[in-house]
Amino acid sequence: MKKNIIAILLATFIIPSFALFAALPAPSDLYLLTSISGINLMKITESQFNPSTPSVYAFNNATANPTNETVSTDTDGDTIAWLSILTNRRTGFTVEMTATPLVSADTENTYEINYIATVGSATYNTSDETGTNSITEDSGIAGLSAFSYAIAVDLDDNEFAMALADTYTGTITFTYTANS
Repeated sequence: MKKNIIAILLATFIIPSFALFAALPAPSDLYLLTSISGINLMKITESQFNPSTPSVYAFNNATANPTNETVSTDTDGDTIAWLSILTNRRTGFTVEMTATPLVSADTENTYEINYIATVGSATYNTSDETGTNSITEDSGIAGLSAFSYAIAVDLDDNEFAMALADTYTGTITFTYTANS
């Protein structure tokens, strides 16, 4: 009986202590890697795009402005649309603006109506192709960010008043470049 008790004590106290000194497996590591693609989106919207939490989904669902906007001397300087941008590029972006005078599709009517296009603090004068025609955001972009700039047109009042009866069209073009 004593042998059984001694055997039980050995099995209970000594054998498990050998397990404490047994070799443990080496730690295993799992290395993680991800890549975030650049988001550089721009569109002309009906209203200012400034959500508290910008997202591609919200940007894609922002109401686009109609592609044709009627202007007159009555709307001079009024906001007619918004240039909206969504980016996650920490070095920012530059948007260049150019514009063409309002002209008739009728080849016999060579009359032009010039104007000054304004977007944010940038301007472009179609009569002499001058102005501070670019917007640059190059600092302070930390994460996905939204920007919206009001677009306005100021027609040359004299040219508008002297124009022949007709429909005139012009184009304002915005070119986005991601800063390096």
